[in-house]
Amino acid sequence: MNLSLLHTPDGVRDFYGKELDNKNQIMGKFEETIKLYGYDEIQTPTLEFLNVFAEDEDYLYQTKTFRFIDRDGETLVLRPDYTPSVARCAVKYFSDENVPLRFFYKGNAFSNKGIYEGKAIEVTQMGIELLKDDTYMADAEVLEIVIKNLLSIGLEDFKICVNTKEESRERLDKVFDLLGKSGYSKYLTYDPEIESNFKYYTGILFKVYTYGVGDSICKGGRYNSLLEKYGEGSPAVGCVFMIDNILQSLKKQKINVESENNKKTYVVYKEGFENEALKKANEIRAKGVKCITFKDSLFNDELKKNCKENDCEIVIL
Repeated sequence: MNLSLLHTPDGVRDFYGKELDNKNQIMGKFEETIKLYGYDEIQTPTLEFLNVFAEDEDYLYQTKTFRFIDRDGETLVLRPDYTPSVARCAVKYFSDENVPLRFFYKGNAFSNKGIYEGKAIEVTQMGIELLKDDTYMADAEVLEIVIKNLLSIGLEDFKICVNTKEESRERLDKVFDLLGKSGYSKYLTYDPEIESNFKYYTGILFKVYTYGVGDSICKGGRYNSLLEKYGEGSPAVGCVFMIDNILQSLKKQKINVESENNKKTYVVYKEGFENEALKKANEIRAKGVKCITFKDSLFNDELKKNCKENDCEIVIL
């Protein structure tokens, strides 16, 4: 075994088994809620031109991106942030639309952090962007989706810390009042210290915190000037869920994500009974039950113990 080939670079890791199942369950539940509000999924490329992100005054993009030079001499980056990519895509394909646009995305983003920062350089994100709507109702919608998503996975002890870059708090008070009428006041707090490393935010700005993780689990705000960079001025508001941080917080708080039916049936067969095993397994799968076939010589004591602990059915042929 070549151990040197088994390691991953600093800041990235493998996900598998129950942890990956939980991660997918979180995003699945979020997607259910998001779609109820009329958001359509959008996919942008992992590689983008540097100028999609970089601004002269934006320290984060200038210093913390993974960069590559393509065969034409253009500088490409692994996307460090989804919002500019979605904004670019919206201007390119939806400039003629005169109604609000709702998009959601999910995937990985990359940040070239120093090896001593102790943070992941590849993270899973899921987020929403509401474009061409400058109402405080749109701000409230994004915050309401945040609250409903976190509640849907059993996370109840969290706080949304909200600030605003506007001179007046009147608009923010309207957002708080609207959400308060739905019973969500306990999740909201005004925090004038909340800021962002990204320069494109123009109005409401928020970060969500809970126990078990030393960073925010969600963040977002209004960015009315960003789309001007790509050729069309348009109001916009959105947020991003930091899925890996959410996964960590659930683990620390001992909250089990309510998963799909993971009950399995094992069809254990002797040599010469392969056809019967395949037929039986497919009959079980046709009923929507997970089924795994095992030759009897491979069905060891560890598997038998696992079946007993998880109340799995065993069919022996």
